[in-house]
Amino acid sequence: MSHVNQSVSGFELLSPVCRSLRSGKARRALRFIDELDRDALRQIQPDRLVERPILLALSHGFESVAQRLVECGLRPNLWEAAALDLCDEVHTIAVGALDRLNVCNRDGWSPMHLACYAGAMRSLSVLIEYGADPCVVSCNSALMTPLHIAVRRDDVGLVRTLLDAGADARHPDAANRKPLQLAIELPAPSAGQALIEASV
Repeated sequence: MSHVNQSVSGFELLSPVCRSLRSGKARRALRFIDELDRDALRQIQPDRLVERPILLALSHGFESVAQRLVECGLRPNLWEAAALDLCDEVHTIAVGALDRLNVCNRDGWSPMHLACYAGAMRSLSVLIEYGADPCVVSCNSALMTPLHIAVRRDDVGLVRTLLDAGADARHPDAANRKPLQLAIELPAPSAGQALIEASV
């Protein structure tokens, strides 16, 4: 099957799921998923779809829908695997895609940003192990580093892991806030304390 045909057939197969997710109807999306042809789902190449239902589900806060898609055979791409903390999948993809570890998706986030957003420590560790840049800046108007995302979560483990990997705690976001300033503003006291203890 050609890449174009696969994209079209994948879109047709998954469009009811995507429409439901865009409408905020997770239960309806789950019903459509239950009706999908599992073999057809398994044949869809992760990066051949224009609209990614896994990432769409995650961006709407429907993690259970994203997980169900994976359970039913839809393979996640690197960004989705990082956000779902599928560290074995991140490892498998990273081995063959070292040049994509710092690339931003359509929404402007790198795999490391999405791992931090989801609190996916295992995936974050795999990304760091394979050389992902802890200082990568988002390719959108936020201009955040993964450390900014970890601070937003007030997640000490993520903050310390990023700092140990060489994250720059002085890098400002689009609002000119360094991670410590962001921690004070939010407030994110645990992350702020971790940054202070690291002498940043």
